[in-house]
Order: sequence, then structure tokens, then C-alpha cells
Amino acid sequence: MFYNIFYLLYRPEYIALIVALFAVLVSIIAIFVNVYISWRNRKYALAREEYFKLQQVVERIDAKLLVLENHREKLKIFFEQSFKASKNQNSVFVDMNNTFNLNTFEENSEMIAALIDIYFNNMGDNWNFCLVKFNELLTLIFRLNKNIENNTLINWEEEARNFNKISLELNNKPKEISDALKNELKRFKERNL
Repeated sequence: MFYNIFYLLYRPEYIALIVALFAVLVSIIAIFVNVYISWRNRKYALAREEYFKLQQVVERIDAKLLVLENHREKLKIFFEQSFKASKNQNSVFVDMNNTFNLNTFEENSEMIAALIDIYFNNMGDNWNFCLVKFNELLTLIFRLNKNIENNTLINWEEEARNFNKISLELNNKPKEISDALKNELKRFKERNL
């Protein structure tokens, strides 16, 4: 019986059929491998594109945090210099830092808030906290400036206490947000690339 099967397999038409079936099987395997590789490449390309988009979002938010820190430093310098000028009767303080010009800070603020809400929703409260505390500092310094312009008697000890209190509440929040954003970006890269 086995001999009959081998005899049939040695016939040329059966050999051609076996070779054709083998070729079809190899072709099917090649198609499946090609589809799998194509799927993996598309998945990787989409993940890479999403990573670069997320990286740009993080860079924009980081830039806005740096602007916030820069303005915070300007407010601190304004406070210190106006205090020194008030102690010396012969000096007049001139704001060379343009402290109350918030154009760079307000530029793209809505877009940054939207990006945080869309991509990093869990950091929205920290972002809002930073904005509130910065606004409190700005209000305090603006009120102080108006008192200086009106030659109103200023309780510098009280003003310093208020400034330090608000500044300490804000403390390292912008840096913490920046670090958290970079960690989120790093986790995304580890998960998807």
C-alpha cells in the first residue's frame, strides 16, 4: 500500500502538483509575514508621530513655565529694588525690567491651557494653582507700585511677609509640573516605542 502511494508521488504530474502546493504555501506565508511587518511598521510610525507631537506639546508648556518663572523673578527684583529705593530718600526707582508688560506671558495662554487640558488633564489643577499664585504676586506688586507712585506710606514688613508667603506657596510648582511632563513623555516613549 505504501508502495502505491510512493509510486503515485513519483509521477511527474503529482510532483508538479506538490511543488505548486508548496509554492502556494510559501506565498501565503510570505503574504502573512508581509502584512504583519507592514502592520508593525505602521504602528511604530504612528507611535513615533504621536511621540513627537507630544514632545512638542511638552516643549510649549515648558516654555510657558519658563516665562512664568521669568516674570516671577521680575516681580521679586521689582520688590527688592523698590524697597531699596524707598529707604534712600535721594533715589528714585525706575523699572527697567518692564515688570508689568505681560505680553510674552499672555501670548498663547489659551492654547497652553487647552493643551494641558487635552494631553495632561491630571496636571490641570497644578497649572491653575500656579496661575492663581502668580496672579496674586502680580496684584501685590501692582498695588505696591501704585502706593509708591501715590507716595502712600508702605508697611514694608507686611508687604515682604505677604510677598514671601505667596512666593513660598508657589515655590517649586512650575518645576514640579515640568518634571512631571517630562516623566509622562518618557513613560509614553517606553510604552510605545
